[in-house]
Amino acid sequence: MILIIDDDVAIRTSLTLLLTRAGYEVAALPGPNEALTWVRHTRPDLILLDMNFSLGITGREGLELLSRLKIFHPDVPVILITAWGSIQLAVEGMRGG
Repeated sequence: MILIIDDDVAIRTSLTLLLTRAGYEVAALPGPNEALTWVRHTRPDLILLDMNFSLGITGREGLELLSRLKIFHPDVPVILITAWGSIQLAVEGMRGG
């Protein structure tokens, strides 16, 4: 199961379509609250996580969510995605897991 967490419905829909056509089982959620509720009950095999939600383009929301997701499933790989990246944000994301 691949979990997609992104507030952009077009991104969620596109990734879901691509991955399901490739044969993967997918769950797609719009934000941190939904994702944290979902991971309490389900263990994904992979997480695709957007770095920015409602507060801006710094990536802080994504980093915070990454640390909270890792509490539930520290061994699940996470791929961070964003349209507003920087080298510093990439380094912080790698440090976060």
